[in-house]
Amino acid sequence: MNKLMGRILFAGTFLAVTGCASAPTPPPTMQTGPDAEVTLDGLVRVDNAVVPVVYVKPDMNLAPYTRFMLDPVEVAYQKDPGNTRQSAPGGGQGNFALTPRQMEEFRNSFQEAVIEALTRGNGYELTTETGPDVLRITTSLVDLVVSVPTQQTGGRQTTYTRSYGLVSLIVELRDSQSGEILLRAGDRRDPTRNTDNRLAEVSPAFVRADTQRLFRHWADLLRERLDAIREM
Repeated sequence: MNKLMGRILFAGTFLAVTGCASAPTPPPTMQTGPDAEVTLDGLVRVDNAVVPVVYVKPDMNLAPYTRFMLDPVEVAYQKDPGNTRQSAPGGGQGNFALTPRQMEEFRNSFQEAVIEALTRGNGYELTTETGPDVLRITTSLVDLVVSVPTQQTGGRQTTYTRSYGLVSLIVELRDSQSGEILLRAGDRRDPTRNTDNRLAEVSPAFVRADTQRLFRHWADLLRERLDAIREM
């Protein structure tokens, strides 16, 4: 396997879900030719990637990078068109607003999960300074749809749901000095720990636990993929 193909396969499996499918799937391949999907910043679409969105720089080389710079996590939720902070439009289809404090908790929770995953064991050095060996990692939790109330109302009424909502993770890898983007990958998930469509209890503790579990899952996959390219 040549180095370029190895880097492309790494990009195609970036943030991939662990576990094997029952049927074989074609390997990830970077689009080529005149019909290749190319972004304005020069990234090329990878087909057959496990995650829905993967774009890479054709000549991407992560070998020189030994340290990492983490940008602050960005959080953005879908705003209710009616501009009501605690009402769900569309007959209960959910789109509850987050308070500034809740957005900060989201941001800090995911940042802590990433830091823990990257530094544990024989981990990576994190830095706040740019350098030729520093890879800049930008993560965003965007297009957040909140299907359950974000603030408790009076009383002790218990409510249930099949879904807390949806959140998209966007990861971008950049050269810390030039700012050149090398890879962009995205995944979208429901944080609810619910694989058989059963009703789950809605409580701040349960929602927080399931959300943190998803954040740890994403952070661990980031560490696994970086380990894979280091060993390549």
